[in-house]
Amino acid sequence: MKIKTLTTYNVYNYGASLQAYALMTYLSQLGHDVEIINYQPEYLTRKYNYKWVNPESKMSRYALTRVVYRILKFLQRQTTLANKRLFDNFTHHMLHETTQLYHTFDELQKNPPEADVYIVGSDQIWNIFYEAGRDPVFYLEFVDSGKRISYAASFSYIDIDEENCERIARSLSKFDAVSVREYHGIDILRTMGIDGTWVLDPVFLLSVDEWKKLMKPMNETNEPYLLIYDFEGNNELKNFAIKYAKDKGLKMYSISDRAYQTRYADKHFTKTGPCEFISLIYHCSAFVSNSFHGTAFSILNEKQFVVFNRYAENSSFSKNSRIDTLCVNFGLESRRYKNGMDLSDVVKDDIDYKAVGEKYKNLKMVTDQYLKTVLKEIRKRV
Repeated sequence: MKIKTLTTYNVYNYGASLQAYALMTYLSQLGHDVEIINYQPEYLTRKYNYKWVNPESKMSRYALTRVVYRILKFLQRQTTLANKRLFDNFTHHMLHETTQLYHTFDELQKNPPEADVYIVGSDQIWNIFYEAGRDPVFYLEFVDSGKRISYAASFSYIDIDEENCERIARSLSKFDAVSVREYHGIDILRTMGIDGTWVLDPVFLLSVDEWKKLMKPMNETNEPYLLIYDFEGNNELKNFAIKYAKDKGLKMYSISDRAYQTRYADKHFTKTGPCEFISLIYHCSAFVSNSFHGTAFSILNEKQFVVFNRYAENSSFSKNSRIDTLCVNFGLESRRYKNGMDLSDVVKDDIDYKAVGEKYKNLKMVTDQYLKTVLKEIRKRV
C-alpha cells in the first residue's frame, strides 16, 4: 500500500529524527511504499529563523530590543550550524520525504499527498502545550480519502482541559485505529470515548544491527566513558555523573550544543547529528540523562544507565510520564531517579539484560501484531 507518515521530524532533535526514520524503515520492510509528509509550518522552523521574535515576549515590545534579540540569536546559532548541517544531511539522505513541501493546513487540505493510509506519529504530536498539539494537521483533518491511524502518538502531559478534549475526540473519532506511546495516553483516550492501544516507540521497531548501519564513530581514543546527555543543566545529574565516573574509572563525555551546561565533562560533542548520537550511546560504558530517546537507545544497546526527571513531578510542564512508562515496560523502575532517592541504591546492581530482553521480545510482539493486523485489515478495504 501507499503510506504517508506525518510527524515532527525536521526540528533538530535526535529523537524526532530517529523515530521518523524507524517507522518509515519498518513500514518499508513490510513491503509498503512509504513517504514522510514534508510538513514544515512556521512554528517548527523558528530555531534558525533569525528574524522571528516571540510577539508575547518583552523583547518584541521595542524596535531596539527586537534588533538586539535577533543579533544575539544569530550569534548563538552560529555555534550550532555544524550540528544543523549534520541533521539536514540525515534528513535529505535517510528520510524519504514527499517532493511537495507544505507550510500550512490549508496547503495540505487543498492538495493532499495521495495515499491509501495516513499514519500520524510518533512523538509529542498531541502535546497541547506545543503548537503541533493544537494543529489540525496532526489530527489528519486534511485527509479527504484514505484511512487514518496513529502510531505511538504522545500527549506527553497527564491533564488536558475539557475544550481540547472535545476537539481532539472529534478528530480521533474519524480514525480507523489509534495507538499511543504512554499508558496515561490510554486513560486520556478513554475519557474521550476513544478505544486506544499501547505500542512501543518506533525506535524499538529496529534491531541494534539495523541501527549500527547508521552509526558514525566519534571516539578515536577508544577509552571507556560515561556518556552524559542533559537537557537542562541538572545539578543532581551532574553530581551523580561525577561520582559514578570516578567510582568506575570512566571519562565523562557530554552531548550538548550548550557545553556550558556540562563543563565538568572531560570531552564535549557539540557537532553531533543523529548518526553520531546513536554511535556515542552504542560505544559508551554507561549512560546518564533526562532524555526519553537517549534512555530508549541505552536500553536497546544494553547499557547501564540512570535517567533523571526533566521537570519537577508537580510541574505543569512535566513530561516524566514518558520515562515512567518506558521504565515500567522493561522492569527498570529502579534506574529511574526521583528527588530524594539515594543514588547509591539506584546503581547498586547492574541491569539484568537477559530479563529485559525477554520483556522486549514480548513488547515487540504486541507492537508488531498491532501494526500488521491494522494494516492487513485496511488492505482488505482499499
